[in-house]
Formats: sequence, C-alpha cells, structure tokens
Amino acid sequence: MRRLFHFIVLVCVLLNAACEKQEPPPDPFRKPIAYPVGKRPTHIIAADFNQSGFLDLAVANAQDNSITLLFGKNDGSFPDSVTLKVGKGPQWLFSGDFNEDGRIDLGVILNDEDGLDILFNQGAGIMTKGGHFNLERSPHSAAVADFNQDGHLDLALVSKFAHLAIMLGDGQGGFKKGMAGDPGGQPSMVITGMFNDDQWIDLAIANTNEIILFWGKGEGSFEKGPRYKTGMNPLGVVAQDFNGDKRPDLLVINGLGDSLTLFVSDKKEGYRKESDYGADGGPISAVAHDFNGDKIVDIVLAGIRGNHISYMVGRKSGGFHYPPLNMFTGMSPFYILAEDLNQDGRMDLVVANSNDETISILTGK
Repeated sequence: MRRLFHFIVLVCVLLNAACEKQEPPPDPFRKPIAYPVGKRPTHIIAADFNQSGFLDLAVANAQDNSITLLFGKNDGSFPDSVTLKVGKGPQWLFSGDFNEDGRIDLGVILNDEDGLDILFNQGAGIMTKGGHFNLERSPHSAAVADFNQDGHLDLALVSKFAHLAIMLGDGQGGFKKGMAGDPGGQPSMVITGMFNDDQWIDLAIANTNEIILFWGKGEGSFEKGPRYKTGMNPLGVVAQDFNGDKRPDLLVINGLGDSLTLFVSDKKEGYRKESDYGADGGPISAVAHDFNGDKIVDIVLAGIRGNHISYMVGRKSGGFHYPPLNMFTGMSPFYILAEDLNQDGRMDLVVANSNDETISILTGK
C-alpha cells in the first residue's frame, strides 16, 4: 500500500510539472532606441569606419538605393549619420580593408543591377566609389575571408539562380573571378567556417529546402560536400557551438512554416539533424550568443510578420527553451545583428525594421 501511495504521488508530481505553464525568460536587454535610416532597410554590418575606436553601423536601404552610416559613441549611441547614394537595390553589405591602407572599406551587393560596388574609406568615415563588378543574376549574399592564403581578402557570393562565385582579392581593392560553382536550387545565404577537421575555410549555403557544404582546399577553390534537408525555403544559417562540444553547429532559419532546424557537428557523421523548433512571426534572420550570462548559447530571431524579435534561451545539451520572449522593435524586422556596441562586455542588438525606415538598438543589461 505504501508503494502504491508513493507511485501515485510521483505520477501527480510529474503530471503537474508537465502541465505547468511555462513562462518566457527574463528580458536581458534594455528598451529599444530607434534611429532613422532610409527606405526598406534590409541588412546591417558593424565596423569602426571612422577610426574612433568605437563600432559604427552601415545599413543597406533597398528602396531608396542608399546606405546609412551611423557613427557610434562609447555609450552605444549613434548621434551622427550620413547617407551614401549607391546603385539599384542594395541587398547586402560586407566590409574589410580591401585595398590594405589600414582603413575599413565597404562593399554592397546591388540586387537590381546584378553587381557589387566597393567603396573605399578615405578616413573619418568618408567613402568614395572604387570598383564595380558584374555578378550573376539576382545576387543575394556575400562572405569575406582569405580563401587562397595569399594575405588578401576574397569574396564568396551566391546568386538566387543556382550560382556560387569566388572572387579573389588583389590587395588593391580589385577582384578577379575565381571558381564558379553550382549549388543547385535557389541559394539565399552563404557563411564561412571550419566545418570539417582540416585547416581550410569552408562554406555553408542555405539553399532550396536544404543546406549544402563546400569544402575549402586552401588555394581558392572548393569541393562540393554533403547536403542536409531542412525545413521549407531556408533564408539564413548561423554557425555556433550550441551544445558545448567546441565544434560549430548549424542553425537554419526556415522562411516557410515558421521553424528552425538545428544540425549538430559530429566527428564521425559530419552533421546530423538534432531537431526542428517552432518560431513564430515569420523568422527571417537570427543571431546566437550567451545573452543571459549562463554560459549557454541563446538565440534571438527577427520575425518579419510579427513586428517583434524573439529571444529563446538555450539548453545545455543544445536546443532552446519555449516559449520565447517577444520584444517589439518596429514594423517588419528584417535583419538582426549582435555586437558589443558600448564595450561593456555584454552583447547588444541592432534590428532593421523594414517597414518604418528605422533601426532599433537594444543594449544588454
């Protein structure tokens, strides 16, 4: 009888725990502060463009063909800005010292012109147009690294219609065409990382209902690697060590079906699918970091339909707690960036609100 009583008590405890309503996590960020930018901001990068010692922001404004440069202060504020007119349909930004003069230059993918422009930094954040380079139809995304080990920055670019292009830098701001690849489908984003156990930089590409890896060879070319099935229409991919094994895992943001797919790195199998996760509001962009200081990686998602970003706390074994904390930032958040803007050791957020011509800054508490 005593055993039966103990069993009934245990069952009741487990049922209550399972049925207990889960609450969103505490908010690790301060209230958002909005800054005006151009029409339909689509992408953001951070770098010290004016050599002040503090991070500045560059925002691509797709509808009015401009870039907004916002110059940062030591408190994470951005009181001063300038607008640069560029070609048609600025879709994606990237940065680096492409002419090796000690200043950070700016690159912009022009989706409506099927090309890219390099803007040379003349000092104090003043940018002048350098070279223009033609690309394949409907370019989407770029990643920067030294792929051929010559000490100069190179580019990996994907275009919507099944094209991967490597452009090799000459150290003077110019690029020559390198390898061209066919990932198949409609690639939407490319990132770099060390995804196998060699010493060369690899690529991960979000593609039609999959991600595909390209293995770097160290001389500027890549070998097509494995494909992994994702959810529908992946729009982005984030590389981060989500389960604490010191290997880069891959989180895919699926544009249809409101979901995420997590692949964990496995030394024997390459990558294996860990799980799918629900993500409300039309997820389109994500960042990953330990935002609450518990030494476990969390994520924040931008949801274009929900007019909010969603903070999901990570689990020690990988994966994320539910429900998320939803935070309103502006109309139709399109892209999210994580950087320590005020140099306090805590990660801050920058969100591009595509339908109200603003970005929002949320500093970490």
